[in-house]
Amino acid sequence: MRLRLLTLMLLGMPLWCIAQERARPDMKQELWASVSIQGRPAFLDSLLGTTIAKRIRPSAEVGYRSADSFFAGRQYYADLGIAYKITDKITVGTEFRHAYRTNGSDRQRLGGMVQYKTKVRRFELAYRFTYQHNFREWGDVREVLRNKFIAGYNIPKWKLDPQFSTEFFTWAAPQGLSYYGTRYKLGTEWDINKVHSLGIGVVHDRERMVFAPEYRFILSVDYGINLRKS
Repeated sequence: MRLRLLTLMLLGMPLWCIAQERARPDMKQELWASVSIQGRPAFLDSLLGTTIAKRIRPSAEVGYRSADSFFAGRQYYADLGIAYKITDKITVGTEFRHAYRTNGSDRQRLGGMVQYKTKVRRFELAYRFTYQHNFREWGDVREVLRNKFIAGYNIPKWKLDPQFSTEFFTWAAPQGLSYYGTRYKLGTEWDINKVHSLGIGVVHDRERMVFAPEYRFILSVDYGINLRKS
């Protein structure tokens, strides 16, 4: 009897392993496009004083994110944010986003970030920590910790300096921390003049901790307007 039971267990083990194996990742291609504006409003100088005001950067952004087809809209969003430069290397800030989703499940989020940025010869290195609160139901991904590492290289006499970043997404759930996604980006930014800039990049986004993860390859195009630099 024991031998028969053991034989059935051994024969059934491969089928059980197949049943437990995760589904293959769903590969998708998307387009992300945005227009942002930042600067220092003149009234801040008289309100706060030039010393403090020159460290403040309000910003606004509107963006579009496609579905698997570039022209099939999945999400439109608007961001409002403000950053404060504590030192030449350390910046803190906050941002609110409202996202309109074509499937009817609109989303909002509020985040706070701190960033450390430095230069080593021709390399520009940065680390950014973001705490993000998503306004969702209990049990969903509400509290998110984001750790982003950025490295850029300044090529002499070349305007399209490359930049690479890796960002890790961790869900701070009631039962503990859960690392659920990674985002890689390789891109560059072209300063058209002192006010206008254009950023182009390729993003690879990978889900984790789900049965059928999504792997997304994204073309990112960003147009920026900087009204006052200092």
